[in-house]
Amino acid sequence: MSEASALPIRSWLYVPGQRANMVTKSLGLEADAVIYDLEDAVPPAGKAEARNVLSGLLSSPPPSGSPLRWVRLNHPRHRELFLEDLACALGLHLHGVVLPKVETVAQLEAADAAIAAAERRAGIEPGSTRLMFLLESPLGVVNAYPLAAALERTVAVSFGGEDFSRELGLPLVRTGEARSLVHQRAAVATAAAAAGVQAVDVIWPGLDDQDGFAAEALQARRLGFTGKAAIHPAQLPLIHTAFDPTPDEVAYAREVLEAYEEAVAGGTGAINHKGAFLEEPVIARARLVLALAGRDQGR
Repeated sequence: MSEASALPIRSWLYVPGQRANMVTKSLGLEADAVIYDLEDAVPPAGKAEARNVLSGLLSSPPPSGSPLRWVRLNHPRHRELFLEDLACALGLHLHGVVLPKVETVAQLEAADAAIAAAERRAGIEPGSTRLMFLLESPLGVVNAYPLAAALERTVAVSFGGEDFSRELGLPLVRTGEARSLVHQRAAVATAAAAAGVQAVDVIWPGLDDQDGFAAEALQARRLGFTGKAAIHPAQLPLIHTAFDPTPDEVAYAREVLEAYEEAVAGGTGAINHKGAFLEEPVIARARLVLALAGRDQGR
């Protein structure tokens, strides 16, 4: 919506806000974005400490090429925590905030008003704080499209599989379709695409199962997600491999663009190239492939 021209963020790494060593380490990681967590990863008694850690370590503007900074806030129903988190976040030169457990448009609109008020108090340009929110319940998934389309500041929607599984009453150890949650994930990815925002896939909690993570990341791309959440730096290369174009895709995109440009130079707007009809949607996808392939250059 508001960042339609921006390249998708592939990797979103969660970092507990109270872990100073992990926050420091995150500044040099190859994540596209780091989400400094003030919510689930921080125990109730550690919330103030987490805000102090972030304020102390992230008070300077991020160096060029470092990950985008995001902060996951506590839910607005915990009003005092939410407002304290928000005030802290807006002092961190961040790209955006993450809102958990969103279910209704009214919740989003109330959060938007609170963010706008906090921006005014902090002297930040109105609307410049981006928003990513999580759908973590059956109601949230059912409302995925109206939620994704509700606010101009929204740039991404993420699916939270663990809370969703709890609300659906799924077994603690999920197998088969329940493990993959394919229907729910596809619904979120489709809704995000319809609203013109990025779709972020679930975390993979099994840190020892790198093969499983890699397979799920590839599946996420096939479902239409533009990126995936991570909980450990070792997962970042697997996400980038899954969401970056393959060498064959890059080569074909270049071939398609060359054929199309030759046709246009010759006065033809659409051509048949090796059995494929090259028209504007195909050309736009080819250009995106090349842009995605070059996004790490100079980083």
